[in-house]
This record gives sequence, structure tokens and C-alpha cells, in this order.
Amino acid sequence: MRTTRVVRMNAVSIPQSQAAPQVLVDVRGVTLQYKTTNHLVTATYRVDFQVCRSDRYILLGPSGCGKSTLLKAIGGFLTPTEGEIRLKERVVTKPGSDRMMVFQEFDQLLPWKTVKGNVMFPLVSSGKVRGAEAEAKAMHYLDKVGLTKFADHHPHMLSGGMKQRVAIARGMAMEPDVLLMDEPYAALDALTRRKMQDELLQLWDDTRFTVIFVTHSIPEAIKLGNRILLLSPHPGQVRAELEGLPRGHHDRAAAEALEARINELLFAGESLHQESQHG
Repeated sequence: MRTTRVVRMNAVSIPQSQAAPQVLVDVRGVTLQYKTTNHLVTATYRVDFQVCRSDRYILLGPSGCGKSTLLKAIGGFLTPTEGEIRLKERVVTKPGSDRMMVFQEFDQLLPWKTVKGNVMFPLVSSGKVRGAEAEAKAMHYLDKVGLTKFADHHPHMLSGGMKQRVAIARGMAMEPDVLLMDEPYAALDALTRRKMQDELLQLWDDTRFTVIFVTHSIPEAIKLGNRILLLSPHPGQVRAELEGLPRGHHDRAAAEALEARINELLFAGESLHQESQHG
């Protein structure tokens, strides 16, 4: 195998702060492998990237390129075969409350607990806060995601989108260094998905949390990310990193041009050498 040449580009020219951004997550030459019954599968190969504080960082690529595997490794659930992952300069070796994950599945909530109880659970079980303080913090973040009125409901009483908002509130309540989101809206209908994207951006405006977000949807990546890492088809290698993306919305022409540019970078293959000379 060989690494693919990285193409770095500013999709939009914006003023840069004089202060250097604080690197929060540092992924250094990470190769990830796992075993199946008959094969050793290489999910990613020597992947490098850095996530800074308050980034909306998108891992984008086709199915099977190792996006979710990378996210699990950042979460501490997988150990790299090669390379290392650092969080605030400390090597990640296991899961921790400084990284909270939100998955695609709707059954990630505890069915016997209320909405409020689900948000309180990691706060109490980790010993971070207890009692009235845990309840107050849970209600604060339920208010952020617009679910205060549903605090005493159980998960089976909620829609899929509402369950995802509870999962986001639960993750945010722990006030982690980074929120890890693995295609959280992929199973939602188009209208609910769009609403959830808008709500996530509004929540980010309110709290400026750091999020690493996995998706295979180019429009979703453009809408949500301020930085996008493009991964090649299996095994995942870095194709390019787009920086300087504006928050949220683009005019239609700009969005279509950027989508075409991303498609070109994702699937250009050997033409990337020419792209790196002219991009």
C-alpha cells in the first residue's frame, strides 16, 4: 500500500485569527485493522489529521472507508495497529467521559428510564455530579434541544428525531472535550434530518462545543462542517482536507460548486497529483 497525497485547500477565503487554534485531537499516522472469520481487514491506512477546539470537523467518505472505525478509535474503543491518537496531548488508550458518542441507532437510550433519567444517568454513574445538581444540568441541556416538556416521558413515547435529541443532550450534559457523532441522522426522513442539522448548528452557536461528525452525505458535510476530511474508498486514506468553510448555509451555486469539487477530490484517483499542483 501507499499513502495518497494530501491536498489542502481553503474552500472559502475568510480572515484568520492571529492566535493559533488549540489542537484538541491529534491523529498521527493511524492504521486500524480488525479480524473477521477469514480475513484481516485494514479499515484505515496511515491517517493524519488534527481537530481544534470548537471545530465542527467532518469525516466524509464512501461506505467502508473506515470513518466509523476512526471515530471508535478516537473514543478509545479500538487500538491503532500503527500510529497514535492524542487528546489534549495525552495518548488515547481507553474510553473516557472526555469523549461522548452519539450513534445512528435509536435504541441507544435506556428504555426503563425517563428522558431526564437518561440524560442524568452518565452524570451520576461517572460521579461527576449527583442529586439536584445532576437534575438541573439534565434539564438545562434538554432545554437546549427543545425537550423540556418531554422530560418525564419514556423513550418509546418519542419519535426517532426526538430520541436523537435526547442522546445529544446526554452527551452535551457531560460537557466532554469532544462530542463524537456517528451518522446520527442517517436513519431519519429528509425533513427531520434537515431540522436536526439546523438544531445542531444552533446548539453549536450557543455553546461552541467541539464535534467530530461522520457522514457519507456530501450536502450534510457542507452544511455542518467548518472543516472536512475526505477519505478514499477502502482502506481509508486521506484524500484532502477542506478548511475555512462558512457556518451552515451556502447559496445554491456555491454549494453545487463545492459539492462538485468534493466529488472530484474523493474519486479523482491518480489525477490527484495534478490537482495538488494546481489546487
